[in-house]
Amino acid sequence: MDLLTRATAAGLPTKQAADAAGVGRSTFLRWMRMGEDVVDEKQDGKLDVDSPDLCAALFARVSRARAAAAARATGQIEEAARGVVVSETVRTWTDPITGEIRRERRIRRRPGDWRASAWLLVRLDPEPKPLDELLDEEDARIRAERGENRMEKALTPHLQDLAARLEKTLAQYQEEDGTPPRPRP
Repeated sequence: MDLLTRATAAGLPTKQAADAAGVGRSTFLRWMRMGEDVVDEKQDGKLDVDSPDLCAALFARVSRARAAAAARATGQIEEAARGVVVSETVRTWTDPITGEIRRERRIRRRPGDWRASAWLLVRLDPEPKPLDELLDEEDARIRAERGENRMEKALTPHLQDLAARLEKTLAQYQEEDGTPPRPRP
């Protein structure tokens, strides 16, 4: 568990992290899936690194390690975009005229590069979706968990409207014919 966490924290992909810990990639992924299931179902989505369930503890540790690695990499990319300090020198001397001790600090910076910011934006959200679409996807996921059929849910208002219009039209024809209205099924 510690080897998998450290390898992940270093930024290694899943295959290399599993290799570093001496387990197969599929085994590592299976443990992660089982841990995620426990976190979702029994721990209400809370990542507990001290969970009594070993798979849940592994999932929590690796998830946090991945988040830390992503935050560290994001910080480095942001530094590249802003420009970073390459060197800093401090010079101290005595002013020959006044006799005062003077200090001078010089900072050399590497210029920022907008491409680092552009790269980061594309990686963070390669295909940004509008809020409405994200909400629709979440709604569909919730309906699927409840066993509701999306097509039935989507058609219900339309079918109700169609039934109301059909009933109104039939009532008009029956008034013209003089036949009594039919009972609704």
